[in-house]
Amino acid sequence: MNVIKLFLSTTLALSPLSLAFADSHGDDGAKLDANAVAATVNGKPVAKVTAERVAQQIAARGEQADPNRILEELINLEILTQEAEKLNLDKEQDVATALNLQYTQTMANAYLAHFSGNFDVSDEEIRAEYDRQTSQTTSDEYNAAHILLESEDEAKNVIDELDKGADFAKLAKEKSTGPSGPNGGELGWFQAANMVPEFANAVSDMKAGETSTAPVKTQFGWHVIQLNETRGSPKPDLDSVRPSIMNALLRVKLAEHVEALRSAADITIK
Repeated sequence: MNVIKLFLSTTLALSPLSLAFADSHGDDGAKLDANAVAATVNGKPVAKVTAERVAQQIAARGEQADPNRILEELINLEILTQEAEKLNLDKEQDVATALNLQYTQTMANAYLAHFSGNFDVSDEEIRAEYDRQTSQTTSDEYNAAHILLESEDEAKNVIDELDKGADFAKLAKEKSTGPSGPNGGELGWFQAANMVPEFANAVSDMKAGETSTAPVKTQFGWHVIQLNETRGSPKPDLDSVRPSIMNALLRVKLAEHVEALRSAADITIK
């Protein structure tokens, strides 16, 4: 079975998802008819390959596709399929189950694609979802510096020195074990979500100009923090997030529709 799988994954690698090439041409340079049968095997037509499908697959695969190679692989697939049909392998339980599942998935996806095409998402719905999402997002940004030390006692000593008037940036350059030490401990602007929770919580409780009154422990060590400034970050432009919001609303509508279909169906679980 492993040998069979290896053969299928190498010799027949392109599968139905790879039946695509833009502006397809044969050996004689003549452009193929978009709806023409590419070849027959024992009188049976091999899959029709349209230029549109091929172009889509080139875009999806990010590489050039050889139309001759694709055609040869389609022919190989057809030959193997016909041989399998001669042996009635489609009647075997595992094969029949797989074929039925593939049919079910294909039809279900086709229905969802068809149904979603009939959905209308209004500007009002998009605006409401945008307002909901942005209202739940913490937009504060912080500009802070820190001195990272290996022990709590070292951090407490630094706090004592700061209370006595020592310069924060100078102490950071002298004692901080973090990569920002040579820069006076400056971290620049950041959002709380980009920091470990302990550090973010400490900064969010501080006011601009304040320095830690107690060491802050994180997975990196012990921090003495100085909050320089706080500002609100601008919300993302509605037009820039419109596609993602529309997709999210479509998923919700599809989920609601599927649930409605389930409610109306006669389902018996055995």
